[in-house]
Amino acid sequence: MASVDGGETAPDAYKTASQPEDRFAWGFPLFAVGCDIALVVLAYIDRSLLLAVCLFVLVVVVTIVLLVMGIVAIFRDRFKRAAALVLTPLIVASPFLFPIMDIQYEARDLIRFYLNKSQYDAVIDKLSPTERASKVVFFKWGVTGFLDAASYYWLVYDESGEIALPDEQRSQAWKDRVYPENRLVVRDCMTSTHHLSGHYYSMVMDCYPG
Repeated sequence: MASVDGGETAPDAYKTASQPEDRFAWGFPLFAVGCDIALVVLAYIDRSLLLAVCLFVLVVVVTIVLLVMGIVAIFRDRFKRAAALVLTPLIVASPFLFPIMDIQYEARDLIRFYLNKSQYDAVIDKLSPTERASKVVFFKWGVTGFLDAASYYWLVYDESGEIALPDEQRSQAWKDRVYPENRLVVRDCMTSTHHLSGHYYSMVMDCYPG
């Protein structure tokens, strides 16, 4: 039988050309990483219930499509490609499947804080040392809500550090200074506080009707 390119028979050449190369497609995992970065950026821009639902639907759709593509690749004996396809939805869904969402939120708050730190420092620098030691300063970082529930986001400056303590561990002197003007944001809601830098803290207050 006649050969092709001097060494390979025509049927063998056709078989080689018709079978796609089985290789690990790095583009799929990289796409997944890009999706995760996009999710974090979008959530940072607008923390809303509608956005959260849209992101969840997006994750579910991408996961299902890629899993189906991975199953098809397995039946076609393209195992490396199948591995890449199965890995991709796991990367996209990892913030929802594993306890790393809080780490993303902390990283996002750190970025926001350092991008605007000069503005916050300018406000604090206008206070005298006595005022800085005695006052707790709240900077509004936004609010989201649905029906009667609401979540408030704050940057807090507190030299005492008591803002990060449970309510029962705060001193009475601190409560007397802060509660009259900020009772809602520090006492009547479920709070989550993270230390950012120096005397700055990020705080989320989840308030529910009841």
